[in-house]
Amino acid sequence: MKGKKLVSLMTVSLLSIAVAACSGGGKPAADPKPGDANAPKTNKMHEISFLNFAYTIFPDPNGKGVEAIKQKFNANIKAQFVLQSDYKEKLNVIMASGDMPDVVAVKDLDSNYYKWAKQGAFLPLDDYIDKYATFKGVPKTIYDQFRVNGKIYSIPMYAPTYTFSGTIRQDWLDNLGLKMPTNYKELLEVAIAFTKNDPDKNGKNDTYGFALGQDISPTHAMGAYWSPAWYHKDKDNNYIPGLIGPGRKEVIETLAAAYKEGAVTKDFAVLNWAQTNKEFYSGKAGIFIGTPTGMVEEYYTGLLKVNPTAKVAPIPFFKAPDGSQGNPKARGFFGLTTLSAKLKDDPDKINKILEILDYGRQFIPVAERTPQNQQFDWIMGGNGIGYEMIDGKAAPKAGQEANTPIQYMLQRHEFWKPWSPNDEANQYSIASYSSKEMQSFIATIEQMEKTYNKTPYDDPSNLVYSETRAAKGTELDKYLLGEQTKMISGQRPIADWDKVTEEWKGRGGSQLMKEINDGIKAVNK
Repeated sequence: MKGKKLVSLMTVSLLSIAVAACSGGGKPAADPKPGDANAPKTNKMHEISFLNFAYTIFPDPNGKGVEAIKQKFNANIKAQFVLQSDYKEKLNVIMASGDMPDVVAVKDLDSNYYKWAKQGAFLPLDDYIDKYATFKGVPKTIYDQFRVNGKIYSIPMYAPTYTFSGTIRQDWLDNLGLKMPTNYKELLEVAIAFTKNDPDKNGKNDTYGFALGQDISPTHAMGAYWSPAWYHKDKDNNYIPGLIGPGRKEVIETLAAAYKEGAVTKDFAVLNWAQTNKEFYSGKAGIFIGTPTGMVEEYYTGLLKVNPTAKVAPIPFFKAPDGSQGNPKARGFFGLTTLSAKLKDDPDKINKILEILDYGRQFIPVAERTPQNQQFDWIMGGNGIGYEMIDGKAAPKAGQEANTPIQYMLQRHEFWKPWSPNDEANQYSIASYSSKEMQSFIATIEQMEKTYNKTPYDDPSNLVYSETRAAKGTELDKYLLGEQTKMISGQRPIADWDKVTEEWKGRGGSQLMKEINDGIKAVNK
């Protein structure tokens, strides 16, 4: 799942993370004393300007949620929300003008972020991290991903470290008397059987193995060894990107062999992500991907309407030749919150901003997300006002976002994203999905992660900023994906693997590898 499509899917399905609860009701209750005990206290009303990107929800800048924050924190939030597709251009203009708001969200960790930090636009936050529980709880490995000259200039928005694992039609395996595959040889055999042996038993030749779309998405990597992560090393002991690694080559060989047998989506090279999902969830393909968070529930329930006996199961991570068994971790954050360096002489305002940030990020266990929990009830706008109880869960009321304080609490992504102590604490199978069928499916993925994700991998390249990656990374990836697409469809022999790698290096890949490896060595000194 890639780029904006992935973010869009995650936005739709993650909207329910904030809202697992019981019933109760009425007005928002009074709330416990907020913020950090060590922060300076003042009765001064602080005017705080805030700029952030948005996908579909643009709360009224003068909503009742703003008034609630004013009463609680002595802070008047002046929020501006910009459509995410226009945000980068808008932010570039604002930063170039030198008129940065007090608080600004940064959507992408790119060259601009590093440039602005080096130019002194952002306030260094190192001295504040340990004063606030949700900042202190961020692992060092996450802060290290966006340090600039050794300093921390932003607070990350939470995202789980889960990535994607393979999923398969368990009912098709059962119908054909096949076992769950444990390696790529067995996976290929299953894909061909799904194509030729009528796994849905409808007497028609209308099924196949791998659902695949443009840019070879999903990757069908059954662990870090086969993923695009910087996992492997070359003969000189330098890390190489997974897209040119031996694991990736095995994936491409498998997909190429399956394609020859009609066991891969025929027109995959031109299918967008929504179309690829449809191939699997309409009951045509038998092998796809899944994750505890970011799934679109309507896709799965739609499959069950077409075939009530359908059963989708996660494929346990394969054991790699080096003995590893587990996925690469995702970065663990999505977007960054920065403060203007112009605030450096106003410590009271700095602490007020951080107090509000910290309060909105505090994790509330799923079982305690009820109207009786005063903090939860307040940030969500009150039961019956900003949210309502539906089937035992608190669901945001559409069109009532302006009544919800969390929308304005200086770190927002259209839903409540508390800083979770770990991925498991989120209990996505309970908190994020409504139907029992979907909850059961996601619970199997969560359990598989616990059982088979034995050696989750931290990609060392995440800790390094590379000018070449920022400037040419997308272009370099596109070249490899294009040539590997030709290999799958038979337009270029896999025997050209090393030749393609050398072509990639000549286009800038060598410089990219040098920068990444130099950076990794510097981090590990």
